[in-house]
Amino acid sequence: MYEDSAPVSAWGRTRRLRALRPAWKAAEDSSRGDTYEDEPLGGWLIGELVVRADFDRLRAYDIGTGTVRWTWPVPDRDVLLAVSPDADDGIALVLHFDDGRTDGGRPRVAAVDLATGRQLRSRDHHGPDLGYFYRSTPHTALSGRRIVSVTDKHVESAAPEDGATLWRSPLPSEAPKVDAWVMCADPVVAVSTGHGRRGERRIFVFDDSGNVTASLSLLSPYKKVALPAAIVNEMLVAKLIHPDDSLDAEERIGGFDLSTGKLRWERRPGLSVQTLLPHRGMLLVLHSFSNGISALDARDGRVIARRRLRGYGSGSGLLRGAGDRFAVIGPSGSRSPMRVFHWR
Repeated sequence: MYEDSAPVSAWGRTRRLRALRPAWKAAEDSSRGDTYEDEPLGGWLIGELVVRADFDRLRAYDIGTGTVRWTWPVPDRDVLLAVSPDADDGIALVLHFDDGRTDGGRPRVAAVDLATGRQLRSRDHHGPDLGYFYRSTPHTALSGRRIVSVTDKHVESAAPEDGATLWRSPLPSEAPKVDAWVMCADPVVAVSTGHGRRGERRIFVFDDSGNVTASLSLLSPYKKVALPAAIVNEMLVAKLIHPDDSLDAEERIGGFDLSTGKLRWERRPGLSVQTLLPHRGMLLVLHSFSNGISALDARDGRVIARRRLRGYGSGSGLLRGAGDRFAVIGPSGSRSPMRVFHWR
């Protein structure tokens, strides 16, 4: 919602599906096996660097040459649980934990300067239990400005520097106490289900003081929403889940008007939706196993431009952008774990 904007002409015409060649791509990392740990947890495109986050490290590459500029290994034998999707003033937040411990130790939140790879601070995280850290329905999410947690009673926003509570709000009365999760951390968006067998899935948007500014409901035939999700131009765009996937083979995304709570549009962007990225006033959709990208007007779902992406893609890619450049970050063991493109 705070991204810069660009005229529609900057995205080019939609009639021709142009293919973009990578300006640079990383070589396959043969030291890693093809496991879930091989998938990236996040990444950033900042200045002349593209940074990827794996389960055991952050690594920064020169965006022009691919030279490794710095590596930040996760301390001790910890693994990353989550990272902030954005970097406020070039500072990224990462959450890490020793998954081999049995004594109930707490995870830690560290702040890393992405320009240098230097750790600026680290502290214990006093959030929900570790069993709540699911990628698809996380109970804790990070941004460059805050850490958001959903417990059995409330939604809480905490300062990343010292963990001080910024605000704490009870879950709305129609929400149960067990299945709420965080869709976005900036602004704060939580998802939950109403009481009873007819209870509908609802989405709650909170302002910087913890007040509910929008309450959205999902109508038939969609019963759930899922990540990825993004907010751009006062629209919340998220993946829509049909109760019977066999009736809706292609994934859909939908745009909710945050001022009215209405589902304004829905679209089938491709066979697979990997990332939704607000960028230069548009919504970029990475799809088709990281081999295609679309620029959408989030207000009506209209496609402004499409591009094919050269190089080997995967089904678990991340998209990060800055200016007219963007990076596709895939599994480190794939043929093209990272590709950098210029939109033209």
